Amino acid sequence: MVEKLFKRKPALLLTLGSAAGFLIGGVVAWSLLQRRPTLVGMPSGAAIIPQEAVMTVSVSTDRGQWQQLRRFGTPASQAAFDKQLAQLRDRLLIANGMNYQRDIQPWVGSEITAAFLLPAIEANGQDKAIQPYNPDALTAAEQATVMVLPIADAGKAQQLLASPKVAATQDWVDRDYKGVKIREVHGQTEKAYAAAVVDNQFVVVANDSKAVERVIDTAKGKPSVAQTPGYGQALNHITAANPFMQLYVNIPVATALTANNASQPIPPQVLAPLKSNQGLAATVSLESEGMRIQSVSWLAANQKARFKVTNNAERMPLLLPSDALLVASGGNLKQLWQNYTQQPNDVPRLGFFDPETLRRGVNNLTGLDLDQDLIAWMNGEYALAVISSPAGNAANADKTTATKAGIVLLAQTSDRKAAEQTFKKLDELMKTRYRFQVSETQVEGKPAISWVSPFTALKVTHGWLDGNVAYLAIGSDLATTIVPTPDQPLVEHPLFRQTSSTELNPNNGQFFLEVDRLTNANTNLPLPTLPPEQQVFLDAIRAIGITAALQDGRTTRYDAHVLLRKGNAPGALPPPAPINPPLPGSSETPTSPAQ
Repeated sequence: MVEKLFKRKPALLLTLGSAAGFLIGGVVAWSLLQRRPTLVGMPSGAAIIPQEAVMTVSVSTDRGQWQQLRRFGTPASQAAFDKQLAQLRDRLLIANGMNYQRDIQPWVGSEITAAFLLPAIEANGQDKAIQPYNPDALTAAEQATVMVLPIADAGKAQQLLASPKVAATQDWVDRDYKGVKIREVHGQTEKAYAAAVVDNQFVVVANDSKAVERVIDTAKGKPSVAQTPGYGQALNHITAANPFMQLYVNIPVATALTANNASQPIPPQVLAPLKSNQGLAATVSLESEGMRIQSVSWLAANQKARFKVTNNAERMPLLLPSDALLVASGGNLKQLWQNYTQQPNDVPRLGFFDPETLRRGVNNLTGLDLDQDLIAWMNGEYALAVISSPAGNAANADKTTATKAGIVLLAQTSDRKAAEQTFKKLDELMKTRYRFQVSETQVEGKPAISWVSPFTALKVTHGWLDGNVAYLAIGSDLATTIVPTPDQPLVEHPLFRQTSSTELNPNNGQFFLEVDRLTNANTNLPLPTLPPEQQVFLDAIRAIGITAALQDGRTTRYDAHVLLRKGNAPGALPPPAPINPPLPGSSETPTSPAQ
């Protein structure tokens, strides 16, 4: 059973809320004592979760918020999401003889927190640093997943927790650990879970009784997540009044874990850009058109490197057209590259994320030195954009005729002479090595250079925009979308405006993705085909926008908006197969916070 309950596979973070079903199968009655002060802005239970936790995820128990979340999406994505919620409910609640409305809802607080712990280090003198391990050799007990459920109604909790509730095939035994009673629930052949009431404030449930012991040790004085250096200060940068979800990631532990465990759902390359940070905290709030995700990352106090605070990324959305499907922009490409390449190499950066691989690739293709011939003069704003060709603009996006899209690169420089020397080298290379036809041309009356391939009719144009901004446009006539300055710039696009942050202004960079048009089958782009179970959720997204800004030399803020489609009013979740009969006189169907 425990293998089924805690099988490691990527899962939507949003579904973690229904993991409240780890709830105890019965805990002895307890007396109400004075509670410790609430930690403002931190997830529930942060003061008792061990500081070495890889990640914590807190989700609201507010039924209204769950109903709002389930309202988003297409009919297909709504059905798929409801199915996932029902499966979690059945695994975590029904299989253990639980019913959310009957056994949890009457006393639980406003949010439930899941914490993920690494296996405890044995006290045998080994180095306490994260050790590589074989994921296939780990037992479920070593993969510590802890649920922390705050007690909001002591009276109801005392009544409900006094009577053990377990499945028909389960049994339980109590034991004492440092004055706290731990209840271990077992199936016929394996352990199901362990639970305890900690500090008379929280019900703590885990798939490993040792993990419950670690929480008890933390409650009795060992370092907690709440005491993580910089965590409390970082949360001051996030203003979310009533978040649906809160997330905390211990970056050093997470990067070490993913680097040594290839089966983890988060590849090490994803965390590589953040690996010099101490932590990442985020909140997810539900809005009328989708979700807003506010996050903050911060450097460790002993980190010698500091960010150069220059939030000056403002021109690129004015230079790009509203026909842009995807845009990534920033304030200083040279500074970004230096920050990235100067990070410690304790975590491997594979493939495209490895600076040396990039350097070799550029040199093999062009004969240029990436650092000296290119990055050196790109010391201003920059942008990478995928743009519809003039014949395939937004007005034609829904037509059945196929449209084309190309790529535009923009880079501002304070050393135009160096940039022009690089372009001359590229012109000669394209002519001699790749046999492109290289010629001078005009784009809307402004001088430019065009490259035309001998076989595929690929056309590339490069030139200059006002303000010493170099451009490289890959696609037929694509340069005409930015020369002259577009009448309808990206900054006026309704979806771009909806997904841009008004709080982070000025900012250090933006990302925009119009999912509707980018994934349209009529947009002629070589995009990978997603599995149906992933495509159904992608179809529910209209657009994504992310804005970044440096708050100080140690802290970076991110503000993301995800615009979602709106579906039908949610109904009841799919019913479970009956395992245990309801209480005498009760006809209720087992549910979850989402129902």
